[in-house]
Amino acid sequence: MNEFYQSFHKEINSIISSYYKIILLTFAPFIAFGLIVAIFYNGVLENLPVAVVDNDHSQLSRILVSKLDDTKTLEVAYKVDDTHQALSLLQGTKAYGAVIIPYGFQRDTYTRRAPQVTVMLNTQYILVGKIIKSTLSTLMGKGAISMQVTPFFNLYQNYFLFLVSALIPAIWQILIVIVMLVSFGEVVKRGKEREEFQEHMVVKILGKAFPYTLYFTFIGALYLFYVYGTLGWEFQGSTLVTLFALLCTVIAYQIIALLFIVVEFDYAHALSFGAAYTAPAFAFLGVTFPAQSMNGFALFWREMLPISHYVALQISEANYGVSSGSELVKIMAFWSLGIIVYLRFKRRVA
Repeated sequence: MNEFYQSFHKEINSIISSYYKIILLTFAPFIAFGLIVAIFYNGVLENLPVAVVDNDHSQLSRILVSKLDDTKTLEVAYKVDDTHQALSLLQGTKAYGAVIIPYGFQRDTYTRRAPQVTVMLNTQYILVGKIIKSTLSTLMGKGAISMQVTPFFNLYQNYFLFLVSALIPAIWQILIVIVMLVSFGEVVKRGKEREEFQEHMVVKILGKAFPYTLYFTFIGALYLFYVYGTLGWEFQGSTLVTLFALLCTVIAYQIIALLFIVVEFDYAHALSFGAAYTAPAFAFLGVTFPAQSMNGFALFWREMLPISHYVALQISEANYGVSSGSELVKIMAFWSLGIIVYLRFKRRVA
């Protein structure tokens, strides 16, 4: 334990004396998290500009246009004469959608002939398109057709909770790997592996890594408390299980960072491996794109990311109150990579 404490204390002093590490541990996470919170804080997209082509010019069509403009989501920014003008606005990204009201809209509505209102969307903006479509479907459903909308996966229908709950962990895992690579990479860069770790190797490695284990677990817990403790969203499941999974994820990424170090014991290459591994993680979490629709390689890469299993567990616990023991087991399975790290380090310092 004396060697563990000495290694731990030495790393704390190294952090205090390094502006680079201080920036990585304080400014980097809080600025990144703060920007994400600021961008998505509103949670709901509002006043999305749409164009309207009213070919009927009837009292009922004007009421429909007024109701479109009255919704919080949409703003009738353009009233144009024909479809070509509406398409031009879509192509110029001045409008996200166009609503074309047909001739005879009022007559066909009153005679129950089900007039067809055409909606054109810019599908380059997938999320925006879905929101406009959902708003229009709900609005049309308030007329002659009854419609019930039941949300499943975004229970609060709020994109702050939906997106930020995955975006922040995605950045968090990048920082864990970078900080570990910087800490242990300094030793490798100076060629002092034997001096640092020849005696009591495992204990000293654990002591050197422990400050970051504590810190990033604290950062993760702070984020969970912020989202589910101060913003009013109820945490449905076990916070203890989620916090334990969060700790396990930190350790998993620390081991993975060490694995990148021991591949070649080259600091620059290790940073490249870490960036390539962690940076694209958000795309594979299954939040913005369903995992069931991913191809074989995407699913394989998703399985290779501890954060994907943590986010799945967090969503399961927080939104549905359902424990996901299999995801926790998958996270802890990454710890087995520590065997490779141990053997490579032992060979290096022998």
